Amino acid sequence: VDLIILSLGVLFIISVLFMEWLIPAVLPKLFRKWTLGKALLWYAVVILFIGAMQFLYKSFWSNFQEFTWGDFFGVLARTFGIGITVSFFVTGIWQYLNRRRLSLITSAETYTVTSQTGKTLSLNLKDILYISSDDNYVDIHYEVDGERKKLVFRSSMKNVEKQIVNPLSPILRCHRRFLINSEHFVIDNPSNRSMTVKLKNHGDSVPVSGQYTTVVKARLQIRP
Repeated sequence: VDLIILSLGVLFIISVLFMEWLIPAVLPKLFRKWTLGKALLWYAVVILFIGAMQFLYKSFWSNFQEFTWGDFFGVLARTFGIGITVSFFVTGIWQYLNRRRLSLITSAETYTVTSQTGKTLSLNLKDILYISSDDNYVDIHYEVDGERKKLVFRSSMKNVEKQIVNPLSPILRCHRRFLINSEHFVIDNPSNRSMTVKLKNHGDSVPVSGQYTTVVKARLQIRP
């Protein structure tokens, strides 16, 4: 019995190495442009694979005498359910205690923004400083390798916001004409009536509308 338990542990290690080392080495294209969504999907597959290997191995020791497909898929369903529940529970705690680390994962993602005319633009959120509206265009202020740049893109602010702002994104609305990257801003004037935020290392001042002050303060106050 001790030998079987030990071998289950060895099988677990081999299964993890297979999924986390061998497959990425053989199929590197699958792991390019890694995103949070891909990570959640991938680890769901990892959980299912490990559960399947463990069940099949235990069934092997009993010569598959008690093996049924119903039990097999039942074990996979329970394994998947427990794994996903624990993952989202831990992610929820992580988000609550340290939203900055979680937003950094999302900020590394590349988003494809599509304009109303069908043109597309790839944006890496960590490079964006802020976005300002200029009638039917938006000015995207960003920084790459320490060099600050500006890109003009034909689109409404609302359209851009819809495609890059989400609960995990570091980008947030602070004014009808501005979206800011909370990683690059600090509170300048905390007054609710005339609140402004300042771009780190550059000094650009951006106004904050009254309806957004609570959200902006809460987000920036958890930044270092």
